Amino acid sequence: MNRTINTLKHLLPIKWLLLACLSFSSNLSAHPHAWVDTNTAIGSDKTHITTLHMTWTFDAETSDYMLQGEDISPENIDNTLHLLATSVTNNMYNEHYFTYFYVGNTPIKFKAARYPQLIQYQDKLVLTFDIPLSEPIAFNNKDFKLFIYDSTYFVDMSWLEAKDIQLTEDINKHCKHELLEPTASDAQRAYTLSLADDVAPNNALGQLFSQQFQLHCN
Repeated sequence: MNRTINTLKHLLPIKWLLLACLSFSSNLSAHPHAWVDTNTAIGSDKTHITTLHMTWTFDAETSDYMLQGEDISPENIDNTLHLLATSVTNNMYNEHYFTYFYVGNTPIKFKAARYPQLIQYQDKLVLTFDIPLSEPIAFNNKDFKLFIYDSTYFVDMSWLEAKDIQLTEDINKHCKHELLEPTASDAQRAYTLSLADDVAPNNALGQLFSQQFQLHCN
C-alpha cells in the first residue's frame, strides 16, 4: 500500500475504508464485502437511558487491511491501535456511528463517541466505544427502536444472537424487548446481488437488511 492510500484510509468514513479494502480484491462477487459482529449494551440510571456501549468485531480480511502499512512492531502496536481507534470513531461521526436509535418514531441524537479502544483478538480486530445520548431519555411508558447498519450494505453489521444486546437491571425491570430479523424479500436480495460489480453506493440498501431491536417500557 502506498503512502497516499495509507493516508486516505484515516480520512475516509469507515464504510469507504472497508469498501476500499475489498476493492483491491479480485473477488467482488456479492454484497456485502465486509462483516462486523456487533454487541451493544444499553446503559441507564434508574429511570433514564444514557448511553450505548458498542463492541464491534471485524472480519479477518478487513482486520488485516486496517493494519496494512501500520507500525505493528511489538513496541509500537499499542499506540498504533489507539490511533486507529480514534481515527475510525472520529470518521464515523458524520455517519451517525451507523447507529439509529428512536423513541417512538423520533430519532435520538448522540454526542461524540468516547473511550475508543481497538484490540487484536486472534486474527480479528475488536473496536469498543461509548455513544452518549445528547441528553438522557426517561424510558418509562416509552417504546424504543435500535438499528445498526451501513446504509450502502457494503458492510454487514449484525447482532448474531439476542444476548448480544445487554440491558441494565433497571431497564429489564420495566421493559420487554425483542430482536427482529430483517424482512427483505427474495427480489430485494436478488437486487443486491445484481449490484455486485457496481460499487457505486445505494443508500437505501442497508435498511432493508437491518435487524431491529425493540424495547417496550411501562
